[in-house]
Amino acid sequence: MNEGKVDRKALERRRQEILDQLDRVNEELRVELDRDPEEQAIQLEQDEVSISMEDGLRRELTDIEEKLAAE
Repeated sequence: MNEGKVDRKALERRRQEILDQLDRVNEELRVELDRDPEEQAIQLEQDEVSISMEDGLRRELTDIEEKLAAE
C-alpha cells in the first residue's frame, strides 16, 4: 500500500515537471521572428524541435493523467 503512495507522488512530481517544461516550450514558441532570413530559418527549425518536444510531453502527460485517474 505504501508503494502506491510513492508511485502516485512520483507521477504527480513528473506531471508537474512536464507542465513546467510545456510552459517553457510555449514561451519559446512565442518569440518573434528575426528580420534576418537566415536567422528566421534557424528559428523555424528550432520551433519544429520545440513542437516535437511538446507533442512527446503531452503524450506522456496524458499517460500520467490516465494512471492517476485509475488509482
